[in-house]
Amino acid sequence: MKKKISIYVRNKKITPSSYYRIIQYSVFFDGDIKIRENSPSKIYKKQLNSQSLNFFRRILVGVFYYIILVVRTSFSLCKDLIWKPDYVIVSKSFCPKHTPAFLNFLIKKLVETTTVYWDYDDNIFLNKEISKKQAKILMKYSNKIIVTNDFLKGFIDDKYKDKVILMPTTDGDLQGFNSTELKKSRKSALKKEVRIVWVGTSSNLKNFDIIINELEKVAELVQEQYKKRTILTIVCNAKLIKKTNFLEIRNIEWDREVSKKEIYAAHIGIMPLIQNNYSLGKGGFKLVQYISTGLPVVGSGVGYNNEVIDLNCGYIVDDNLTSIHWIDAILKIIESPLIWETYSDAAYSRWKQKFSFETNLLSWKELLSRNEV
Repeated sequence: MKKKISIYVRNKKITPSSYYRIIQYSVFFDGDIKIRENSPSKIYKKQLNSQSLNFFRRILVGVFYYIILVVRTSFSLCKDLIWKPDYVIVSKSFCPKHTPAFLNFLIKKLVETTTVYWDYDDNIFLNKEISKKQAKILMKYSNKIIVTNDFLKGFIDDKYKDKVILMPTTDGDLQGFNSTELKKSRKSALKKEVRIVWVGTSSNLKNFDIIINELEKVAELVQEQYKKRTILTIVCNAKLIKKTNFLEIRNIEWDREVSKKEIYAAHIGIMPLIQNNYSLGKGGFKLVQYISTGLPVVGSGVGYNNEVIDLNCGYIVDDNLTSIHWIDAILKIIESPLIWETYSDAAYSRWKQKFSFETNLLSWKELLSRNEV
C-alpha cells in the first residue's frame, strides 16, 4: 500500500526554500503525495512586490495575504485530519507568526498523530516567520528537524537537539549540461568580457553596499589590463540600482529558467553577505548553485559560506586586513582561461562530493521509509 505524504509549503514554485529543500525531490518520492500550498503564485507575487505600493495598498495586500494563508492552511489541516497521512513535511512553518489559537489546535492535532519532518534553512526565529507557540509544537512533535547548519540547529531547545539532522540546500535542476561544451563556451566568452553573476531575492540586494566599489575597481582594472568589459548580472525580483562608470550592471527579473541560463553564461558567481545573525543562518545556496555548474565562486566569510568555498574552487573574502579582498580574488580567477578552468573543474568536483542532489534525495527517501509514530 502506498504511503501517504503531505507537504506543507508557502508556495511550491516561487519560494526558494519550498522548492529547493523539498519540492524538487518530491517528484522522486514513492507514495501518494499531496502538496499543501498555503499561497497561490499570483497572491504570493503580490505580497513579494508589495513594498513598491503606497502605504494603504500595502496594508490591504498584507491583510488579504494573511487571510488567504489562514484559510488555506486551515482547510489543508482539516483535509489531512480526515486523510491521515503517514508523513507530514513542513517547510519553515504552517502559517506566519500571528497564528490564531484554532489553527494551533489543528496543527497540534495533526502532528501528534503522524510522522513529522520539519525543515527550515533560514533564521525563521529572527525574521519572525514562525510563532513561539508553533515552534514549540513542531520541536516537540517533529520526528526529525532538518536544517542547513549548526547555527540554525542552535535555535532548537536542548532536549530536542537529538532530532536535528543537517542537510545542505542544493539544486538538481541545473544538472543535465554537457560539461565540455559549457566550459568551452565560457572560456570563449572570457576572451572578450568577464561575466559575474548574482542570483537572489530583493531583501539581499543590500549586501551589495559592502562590495559595489570593489566591483567597480575590478571592472576598471580589467579594462586597463585586458581591454575587456566586466558585466555584473543581477537575477532578482528587484533591480540593483548603483551608479558605476566601468562596471556594467544587467538587471534581469528572476525566473527559474532565466536563472539557469545566466549561471551557465557566467564566469564567476558571487555571494556577498553583511555580518549579522540573519546571514549566519543562511546556507550558502547561491554558492552551491554556482559550483554545481562548475562556476568558480567568491563569497563573504560569513557563516556557511566558509563550508562551501575552499581555495581550489574560489575565495572567501573577510573584512580583516590579512584576508584577500574582492578585487584580488576576482582578478586571480580570471587571470587566464587556463587558471579559470582549474577553478571551474575544482568547483564541480566539490559540488559532487559535498552538495550533490543525489545524496540529498537518498536522505529524503531514507526518512520516508521509516515508521516512527
